[in-house]
Amino acid sequence: MKRSKKKKPKEKIINKPQNHEPTKQELREQRRRQRKANKRKRIMKGLTTILVILGVIGAISFGAYQAVNLGIFNVAEIEVVGNEIVDTETVVKASGINVGESIFLIDVNQANYNINALMNLDELEISKIMPNKILIRMVESVPICAVNYDNKVYYLTEDKKLIEDGEYLRKTDIPLIFGSDAVSISEIGKEVVVEPYWRFDTVMNILKDLKSDGNLAKISEVRMTDVNTYEIVTKNGTVIILWDYNNYLDNKAYIQTNLDKNTSNMIINLAAGTKPVIKPR
Repeated sequence: MKRSKKKKPKEKIINKPQNHEPTKQELREQRRRQRKANKRKRIMKGLTTILVILGVIGAISFGAYQAVNLGIFNVAEIEVVGNEIVDTETVVKASGINVGESIFLIDVNQANYNINALMNLDELEISKIMPNKILIRMVESVPICAVNYDNKVYYLTEDKKLIEDGEYLRKTDIPLIFGSDAVSISEIGKEVVVEPYWRFDTVMNILKDLKSDGNLAKISEVRMTDVNTYEIVTKNGTVIILWDYNNYLDNKAYIQTNLDKNTSNMIINLAAGTKPVIKPR
């Protein structure tokens, strides 16, 4: 007798409504999965960025290494700008910077100190210009005169401070002072004592007046003579003889007239009496 098979009851299919809203649990799970995905993206992006940066640094380092080995960054030129009293060779030598050394090894602060120890400057700037140039820019302190003594020339400011000394005159638009008994110096930028000091004070007062009147460049020499007079020698070869600073002030207008006229090759003695004594040289 055949057994009849019992049919399984059909499962009821429950259709969820199309407008089903996710539960809080489902929302938390979705956000968790999204955070994980975003984190993986950030990690991959960060790793990629790091690899790119390391690659660039490596390429630059290798290129720099090769450039250094080839001498591309070795100093090939040292340019000096603004020097009038001190020649370029002296400035470069004082700096301690040498052509051929690596530009990366140059101590700019030490070079600055070395140059300032040599001369009195208003401004000094040392720059590295890649790949192989050094630029030294300077503004020298303005000298009012150069004192000649014992085969050396001392450049002085209005307040008698030493700018630089040398064996010959490098700047020709300032007077050269002769007749000193002694010159005492301590260091660059410090006051120089010129003997006899009271006579040199007279010279400085005259020079300051000449400078303020725009006449300093017209004077080639000022001499302190053995007979206690002063001789102002113009670039036209005229010699003006004075007793002292008051004698200069008393005849200032007359001196100015001769400077304006460019009187040449004459001796004008203003120390001989109340009137000038004039004769050709």
